[in-house]
Formats: sequence, C-alpha cells, structure tokens
Amino acid sequence: MMRRYRWILGLAAAWQVAAAADLSPRDFAFGQPVIAPTGAAVYRFTVPLAVYRNTARDDLGDLRLFNAAGEAVPYALFRPAPPSPVHEAPGPLPLFPLRGNARVVIDGVRLSIDTPATAINVQAQGSGPSLAVNQYILDGRAIPQAVSALRLNWPDTAADYSGRVRIESSDDLGIWQTLVTAAPTANLHANGQALIENRVSFAPARAKYWRVSWVGPAPPFELTSVLAERADAPVESPRDSLEVAGTSRSSEPDAALFDLGAHLPVTRVNVMLPETNTINTIELASRRAATEPWRIVAQGGFYRLKAPDGERQNAPVTLSLDRDRYWRARIVRGGVPQAPLRLRVEWEPNEITFLARGPGPFLLAYGNSNAGGAESDLSPVPAGVEIASAKLGEQAVLGGADRLQQSRLALTQRSSLWGVLLAAVGLLCWMTYRLARKDDG
Repeated sequence: MMRRYRWILGLAAAWQVAAAADLSPRDFAFGQPVIAPTGAAVYRFTVPLAVYRNTARDDLGDLRLFNAAGEAVPYALFRPAPPSPVHEAPGPLPLFPLRGNARVVIDGVRLSIDTPATAINVQAQGSGPSLAVNQYILDGRAIPQAVSALRLNWPDTAADYSGRVRIESSDDLGIWQTLVTAAPTANLHANGQALIENRVSFAPARAKYWRVSWVGPAPPFELTSVLAERADAPVESPRDSLEVAGTSRSSEPDAALFDLGAHLPVTRVNVMLPETNTINTIELASRRAATEPWRIVAQGGFYRLKAPDGERQNAPVTLSLDRDRYWRARIVRGGVPQAPLRLRVEWEPNEITFLARGPGPFLLAYGNSNAGGAESDLSPVPAGVEIASAKLGEQAVLGGADRLQQSRLALTQRSSLWGVLLAAVGLLCWMTYRLARKDDG
C-alpha cells in the first residue's frame, strides 16, 4: 500500500523543493546598489521610501541582499533604537546682586540692557557695600534650553548659614513667575564635617532672566556664582515624512480620502488645514486595502491660527505603529474647507544590517509577491565588531513591476502545495491506523 501513495509523497517533496528554491535579483521588481566603504564585515543602512512603496509585504519580508556573484547574504531588519538623552554640563549665569531691603529692591531697581545676550547692568538706589544682598538677578539669555536646577556657590570660607531661597523666572524683568517658594539651603560645619545644601531643582523651564531671593535674613556672605543645569532634552529618533493631498467623493462630503501609496510604519500623523484661522474636530481612520472596512485610530482638535509671530498649528498626533496604506479624515465639528485637506505622516525608518559575505558591490532587491521572509539572526555578532554605515544608490528596475502583481498566482501555488502536503499527511495517518488494526488482529 505504501507503494501506491509513494508518488503523492514524491510530488509533495518536489513542490516543497520548488517553493524553497533560491531567488535571484531578477526575481524582484526593483533594486538599489549599496554604497559602502570596503573592509568592514557588517554594514547598516536606512530603508528609504522607495522600498516601502515597492514591496508586496507589509513587514518588508520580500527583500533580499545579494553580493556581486548573485548570492544572497544574511541580513536582519531593525527599528532604530531611540538615542540617549543629551546631558550638558552646568553653565554659569551672569550674576548681579541687589542690595538693601525688599522695598528698595523692588521699587529702586534701575536696569539697562546693552545688546541682546551680551550685557545687563543692575543698580539699586541707596545701594552700597554696607547693605546685605537680598536678591540676585541672573541673565539667562545665552541658554536657550530649559533649565531644571540652579546651583548656588559661595566662598569656601563662608560663615555658617541655614535658610531658604525663592527662585523666580521672567522674560521681561517686569512680570515674575515663582518656580520655588522656599527651598532649603545650608552651609554648616562641625567636627571636621560639612553639610552643604546649595542645589535648587524645579520643573524644567525656559526664561531670559532668573531671580534668586533669600526668604528671611540674608546670609553673611555673597554668592560667587550660580550654575544653571540644563534639562535633559528629549532626543528623538530621526523621522521621515510624507505629505499627500486628499480627495473627496459625493457619498462622504465631510471626509477626505488619502492614499499613501506605501505601507509605511506610521507613528505620527497630522491634518494640514488649507485655510488660516480654522479649528476642526477631525476623526482619523485607516485601512490596509481599499476593500476593507475603516478602522478609527484617533480623533481630536486640529487648528491653524494667525499669530503676531507667524502661524500656529497643532502638534502631530502620536499613534501606535500603523502600516495601513489608505487613510480618511472625517470632519466631526467645524465647516468643510473649500480646498482639499492634506495628510502628513511621519515614521521612524527601519534599518537593515547585513554581513558582507562574498564579493562586492552589494545589491538590495525588493518587490516579489512570491517571496517569503528570509531574515537572519545576527544577534551572535560580537559587540566589539564595528557596524559600518552604508547608503543606497538610485533605484533601478530588475525584474519589473510585474513581480508585484503575482499575488493571486502565489496564493494558488501555496494553497496547492499545502493541500498536497496535508493530503499526504492524512494518507500517512490513515495507513498507520490500518496497519495498527491489522497488527492487533
């Protein structure tokens, strides 16, 4: 009986071998040469927009890396890790003491500013070296970043003191905003030990000027300097963007439809309003194919307003990863604009790392509806191995766009293969069962 069905098993094996056959560059629609320095063992480059537009699979499974001999080389696809926050060293701020009581400091201050970010002159009526310093004005115009702490410095020989300090910020030296009401400070010494408390932290803030005021009696010493600690800037990964114009149809007059022409890994989206002084509540939806139902992904307010310093527009909406090609923006509140809406999407492009196996130059090929995933596990690559940066050349036609139009044939072939394999497995199970029954008999 086994001989009767041997031809079925042989046919299944033949189909499996044919499906697993190696692909050549001509089996893919397009390709781009990899431009890389010679001598490295591992290279990495960023996936461009053309690859997202001309691959058949959303997960970029239908791409390959080939060497000059036409042999496939191992590669892996990554999303770039976010860069580490930048930590900048504290910087000193120009320090201007104000002497006298609170009334003198508030009402008797005379300020003269020379050129921007260069000089400031502070004088108080009745000030003199015999009067205690109750406040300090700090010039922060040279630091455009947000500040998260001020570090007060005084002489090493300063007398002991324990008190509190108030921190305020201003952009015009007239209106002040209190950031810290009463932060403790201390300069205490006893038995060869020292207790120094001179750092005042607060929520990150930007300001042109800062004011440090003692709460209660001022210390018997003057500050020698004040250092500003910059807040760690939220460094973001590089992003690519695409902006497309919307189209409308009579069945949905309150909606604009968008075709990105690619399955991009979108993580940010924004609706660009065509008219100024416009506010709309807009519902955003997406779908993978034009025949699938819409999936609502976000709803919120979008605006474009005039301002004295230019136009102001809402920030983009952050989304979880969305690879859908088709989008819809439906106006929930607000008038329908006369001109078309535009959709702007942003994404963090994938990166490809590959081993330089075989002769160069290397070629990235993509776009084959029959191709399955072929990524390699490159985690065993030692951490000390340098990954050289590479870039891609211009896109060239390999097998042509017809390679992207074979999905129906590919599905038929896969279905036939799996049908034969399942039938063969079923026959084996049935024959095993019959043989077991005969043995029992």
